[in-house]
Amino acid sequence: MVAPQLTTDELVGALDSLDVHFLTGGESSRSARNITPADLLAQLAAQPDARIRLAIIALLLRRPEFALALPSAVEQVKGETQQLLKLYYTAGVLLQRLYHHSLEHLLGAQPLLPNLFGSDLGVSLVSEPHEDLQRLGEQHALLTGLNINWAGTYEYAAQRLIKRLEHEVLWTHPQAV
Repeated sequence: MVAPQLTTDELVGALDSLDVHFLTGGESSRSARNITPADLLAQLAAQPDARIRLAIIALLLRRPEFALALPSAVEQVKGETQQLLKLYYTAGVLLQRLYHHSLEHLLGAQPLLPNLFGSDLGVSLVSEPHEDLQRLGEQHALLTGLNINWAGTYEYAAQRLIKRLEHEVLWTHPQAV
């Protein structure tokens, strides 16, 4: 069964229902609550809005168990969207390693995201995560023809999520931080 296409607000609502408060707004709906991880990842990747697509990284850092759905999500999309999903997933892998201590402090022990697509993207992921993130960003620019600071864009997603998680901890347990 193909999942219904969700609106941007429904996608944000679905993220919120998973405690991924990366974007503002959103509307919870029955279809948004019942979307599978693979469908959510595929629909996020297919969004024309870059900020919605960037939420893939936040989702994976907050819910690393969604890595199990990546093969199915990748099969659902084609072309540039498939490539983008692989790039953002690989960025999530590197960012999880780069921000391991902060994420563990805020979320507890989490399973590591496996490196599913590094070799497909021509990025070996064998050196220091920050260097690998730079290489991934360069590969992203090469593959898309968009010469922007992709590594900085990826890091923005992780930093925004971590800042939000820190605020949530402060709101609920002010003595914990």
